[in-house]
Amino acid sequence: MKHFYLIFLLCFHFLLQSQTNSDQQKIIDSLISIVDTYDDNYEKIRTLTSNAGQFRYSKDSRVLIDKAIRISQTRNNAKLLANSYYSLGNFFYYNSQLDSAEVYLDKSLSYVNDETMPFLRASNLMTKSGVYRKKGNIPLAHATMLNSKRALDKIDTLKLDETQQRKFKGESLVLNNALANYYNQVGEFDKASHYYDNAYKASLSLQSYVNAGIIISNKGDMILSQGHFQKALEHFEEGKTLKEKGNAPRRFIMSSILNIGNAYSKLKRYDNALKNLNEAHEYYGDNGMTENLTIAKNYLGNLYVETGKYDLAIENCKNGKALALTAGNLELIADACDCLYKAFQAIGEYNKALDNYQLLTKTNDSIFNENNIKKQTQQEMQYEFNKTQELNAIELEAKEKQSKLYSYLASSGLLLVLVLGFFSYRNKKQSMKLAKQKSLLEATVDEKNVLLKETHHRVKNSFQIVSSLLYLQSESVEDKEAKIAIKEAENRVRSMVLIHQRLYNKDELIGINTKDYFIDLVRDIIESHQFKTEPIPYQLNVENLVLDIETTTPIGLILNELIVNSLKHAFDEVTSGSRITISFYKENENLVLKVTDNGKGFEGDLKSSSFGITLMKALSKKLKASLNYNSELNKGTEATLIIKKYKLL
Repeated sequence: MKHFYLIFLLCFHFLLQSQTNSDQQKIIDSLISIVDTYDDNYEKIRTLTSNAGQFRYSKDSRVLIDKAIRISQTRNNAKLLANSYYSLGNFFYYNSQLDSAEVYLDKSLSYVNDETMPFLRASNLMTKSGVYRKKGNIPLAHATMLNSKRALDKIDTLKLDETQQRKFKGESLVLNNALANYYNQVGEFDKASHYYDNAYKASLSLQSYVNAGIIISNKGDMILSQGHFQKALEHFEEGKTLKEKGNAPRRFIMSSILNIGNAYSKLKRYDNALKNLNEAHEYYGDNGMTENLTIAKNYLGNLYVETGKYDLAIENCKNGKALALTAGNLELIADACDCLYKAFQAIGEYNKALDNYQLLTKTNDSIFNENNIKKQTQQEMQYEFNKTQELNAIELEAKEKQSKLYSYLASSGLLLVLVLGFFSYRNKKQSMKLAKQKSLLEATVDEKNVLLKETHHRVKNSFQIVSSLLYLQSESVEDKEAKIAIKEAENRVRSMVLIHQRLYNKDELIGINTKDYFIDLVRDIIESHQFKTEPIPYQLNVENLVLDIETTTPIGLILNELIVNSLKHAFDEVTSGSRITISFYKENENLVLKVTDNGKGFEGDLKSSSFGITLMKALSKKLKASLNYNSELNKGTEATLIIKKYKLL
């Protein structure tokens, strides 16, 4: 009977390679009729779910999965339910319904038995990692991939038969490809290249030419992002050749055509690019493949930007952005916004360009930020630590077994000495191995700290460039009001420069000492305010606290605005009696910032229409803070900021 199943699946696999859209429903109906004749429920589920995968979880394949779930629920069998719900989770994943995918993948995991289903947990976690990556949660995607790797590491390959050994190698190469895709996304290209090469070699050794084509194409995508366009094109064409050699379905070939079109576009061979991209766009549209259709629209949009056809660029990228927003795919949202930003900027619609640039920045910040880098490092360290702990547990179990053996050999002194000597040697060797692992972990921590410092250094340099540009602009402006506005913008940028400069120069990579920061910031603001005849005396009363960057940045910007307001409005003329006092301290559960001057004061309410007041209100909301003013004519003004949301380190 099993030989019949195998022949049947091979025949259907052949049909899937050559099918057209009109044939697909007939094949599915025929498949369901044949499955109904099976006696073995597990064979029913395996046939239904594997063929759904062969259809690449197209919308028509949903009927196969629903039938598998009905059978599994009727039998109330954990193994059947785990496989059926995993297939449904994949269906939602490939159709860009990420929330539903996560729900059913979790449901599948609740039924997984690691003893009887050793591969399913690893496969499930790999798909979940893809869900998190598309949602933009990069740290969780990375952690889930490492958990998938741990699940594979736990499998005792010596107990696997030939078929299971092949499956294990297949799962491992898919995981290596997924890890490579992750490191490619976060810009760690050496690691990505290492995992791509391992996966590619494993695919060729298994004669899995389709997988080899996919992997070499992914590596081509990495090379393309590094600016090596001709080499990337060669990888894409090799990937297409390998897929064709493996009789891959048309949709697999089409992804190569899409990539080849994008490479031609980068090489400015626009006729070839347009031909390939239009072919892919038409195919994905006809087959309802939303995610790939979004990518094709973004690629076409960028091509039209390059060739100056901005109306077509905007049309394609607007549609791509709408599809990406519906699917919640942050990577594709960012690509569409980048295209629209360039197109709108080119035709002079700067407001629309700015809107898309802000969404692009916000999306990228949610994917790549210092916290994500830190979490990645912690996850890699945790993975290595857990692996070491598991080795220790295995060693402890071995020692317990050895103790029992010693009791059986107590009558033979010579043999006991030999056994003790042997295990002493093993323990020494294991200790050396653990010491080496510890040294490796310490080196990894040092390396990541250097990378984090370099991140702060680069951010500081970027802000410094902006500050310098503003300064140069102010030097060429004659209008006093414009000069003041540019100087205020320069001061705001300077407040953020100081934060990253401190993080780069100090041992604390994530915390800011408020006392040191306030001293430098206030001095810079007072000295750079060139619109008074002489610097105004000031006094600082700042408590020595260490705050995270998310708290310090808005506080620094608000402090800048309050001091500048005093400098601009409090004093008509600076005298020896003029003074500004800045206080910052923790009171009960709140942080309190006070800026007091003895200037001319004011009556009534502040005008809330100025940019500085609007900025302070927005920043106060982020800190869940209240900002109040107390002023009397000829006696001065006191501004008090009471902060409820903050993080002390």
